[in-house]
Amino acid sequence: MTKLVIAGKIHPDGMALLEAEPGLEIELYEDPGANLPMESLSAADSLLIRYGVITAAMAEKMPNLRIVSRHGVGFDNLPTAELGARGVPVTIVGPVNAVSVAEHVLAMMMALTKKVIASDTAVRENNWNYRSEVALSELYQKTLLILGFGRIGREVAVRAAAFGMKVVVYDPFVDAATVNAAGYTVAADWKAALPNADVLSLHLPMTPETAGMIGAQELEVMQPTALLINAARGGLVDEDALFDALSGRMRKGGAGFDCFASEPPPKDLALFDLPNTVLSPHCAALSAESTRAMGVVAAQNIVAGLNGKLDPSLIVNAASLKEAGYAL
Repeated sequence: MTKLVIAGKIHPDGMALLEAEPGLEIELYEDPGANLPMESLSAADSLLIRYGVITAAMAEKMPNLRIVSRHGVGFDNLPTAELGARGVPVTIVGPVNAVSVAEHVLAMMMALTKKVIASDTAVRENNWNYRSEVALSELYQKTLLILGFGRIGREVAVRAAAFGMKVVVYDPFVDAATVNAAGYTVAADWKAALPNADVLSLHLPMTPETAGMIGAQELEVMQPTALLINAARGGLVDEDALFDALSGRMRKGGAGFDCFASEPPPKDLALFDLPNTVLSPHCAALSAESTRAMGVVAAQNIVAGLNGKLDPSLIVNAASLKEAGYAL
């Protein structure tokens, strides 16, 4: 028997694929807050992880591991380089959740510009005169600065352009010709582009270079009415600095956050007290459609990995594998 440990509940269609695989023993931990027992991990030949963190030290105690399948596109909760050095591929689900996240980003932009929450509250509280404050604005002809032009960033750009926004892109790993061919403008220096951005949308992984990249200095140069959207990774933004900005100089601006430095965030998080924030519990990727697709692809990656038939485009630690002399 080949043992699979699953950390987090996945879609029934994904489970059906795994349950149909001959000789696969499945151990499922549905509770997102549950600690994964080391004795189970140590015996695992494969790991499908939706929730939780696997450290390098934990990975060292998993000698049988042959494939790790991430239920999502982020992988900062996994020691990818260390696993690659051992010949263990780490996979993601690819673009299946990109549309869901992109739509969520646009929904946050719209909620902030159209003051959806405040307008709803006004009606419920019989404050019909709220309409006379002329608090609403438009996305049309506003400048959107996108940091990160991967799968999700590109989907956001398409939708923003459909609203008539001017899309500016910064991504040092994407050549300018690709961005220009899509009809967008390239920012050679994202910090220099900040003062001209009406909306800043982050689509970057969490790395030592990106951690806390939006802090007090960056917020200070943004427009007082600017919006900041983070549906990428918590920790990219200094939340204390953002609170200071949104409660002071940028009080006519706003922020939409789907992810936080600590998740779930503390109950006394200062951002909760601001009227110019729209918040969601890291659920941008979790539409019914994308949740099914993520479960299916994550399951397919397990089966393919155990049978030596992985899609190379879904392997995130390919460089580490190659460096260690392992074929994809």
